[in-house]
Amino acid sequence: QAVNTSSAARAVPMQSPIDIVTSHVETDHNLGNFTFVNFNSRSAIKSITNNRHTENEVEVSGGGLSATYSTIQFHFHWGDTEHHPGSEHTVDGLRYPMEMHIVSLKKGLSVSQAIEDSSGIAVLGFFLNVYTEINSSFSIDDLIGNVDLTKFYRYMGSLTTPSCNEAVVWTVFQQPINISKNLVSCTVRIYVGSMKVEGHDQ
Repeated sequence: QAVNTSSAARAVPMQSPIDIVTSHVETDHNLGNFTFVNFNSRSAIKSITNNRHTENEVEVSGGGLSATYSTIQFHFHWGDTEHHPGSEHTVDGLRYPMEMHIVSLKKGLSVSQAIEDSSGIAVLGFFLNVYTEINSSFSIDDLIGNVDLTKFYRYMGSLTTPSCNEAVVWTVFQQPINISKNLVSCTVRIYVGSMKVEGHDQ
């Protein structure tokens, strides 16, 4: 079952990130399952991050989204100090070591058009726990394949960096991903400089 955050769970205006207060969450069985296109492509991540496009469109739809969205960006947020402690979102005050965002635009819209549309951007957020080893060649499916994609938090929010446009349909999955330290290092080494990798552990 999917879960939908109650408007009582956060303050207005619709700024992100938020602390997801589970006692304020309302179940919404109508959100349905997600459909992912080309998330199993190991070349897609490199193409997205290096060129912001791929020969084969990487798309997400369903899950209560009102349209099909084209994926343009993939990045991590993490921390190493008291001031930069890890994930952007928290659940009942709990902060995870890392958070991964898959950023997609409503199909057919440019970035400038999408940020003016209240549902122009869809971000899939995943919490991450870090452990030891994994193959350095991977697809999005390899990262999220073991996550229960039917259980997530949904709210209307904003970009988390300036200009903080309130144009984002946020989906934050309940189940964290277990990711290896060497995969994090590999990802940063390949993509830093060619995309926006936001963190404090470089």
